[in-house]
Amino acid sequence: MSLNQIHGAAVLVWTPVVGNLVLAVWAWGSGLRGRRTLSPVFWAAVLLVLAVVAVQAAAGVLLFLGGTPPRRGLHLLYAVLVVVAGGAQYGLRPGAFLRRFLSAAPEAFHEPRVLALLCLTQAALIMRAWMTGLGSP
Repeated sequence: MSLNQIHGAAVLVWTPVVGNLVLAVWAWGSGLRGRRTLSPVFWAAVLLVLAVVAVQAAAGVLLFLGGTPPRRGLHLLYAVLVVVAGGAQYGLRPGAFLRRFLSAAPEAFHEPRVLALLCLTQAALIMRAWMTGLGSP
């Protein structure tokens, strides 16, 4: 299997999209039930989704460094935004680097709402990266 086939594999595209949509619904539902924090199982699922995103990103970087540019330049922009959103998801874990910035006003931080929006954004960015990778405008 070539690197191009790995990067374009449906499982590496759709697993993080569906995973992020499920996580968004999970976080939203937790917020509706009045929870201010998310369960450790939620955070484990986030890490699993991010692992798939990391494999996809690594394949894309290797393709780019190997001299295979994307069909459209926007694909690179969306790829960078996917990585940034993934870094935010990773950094918002309990005890992680972004969480420290929020500890000054923990009562204002509504974890389920923030993660629901972030997971929806991540799913949309992955879909858009996939579309531009195929050559769609």
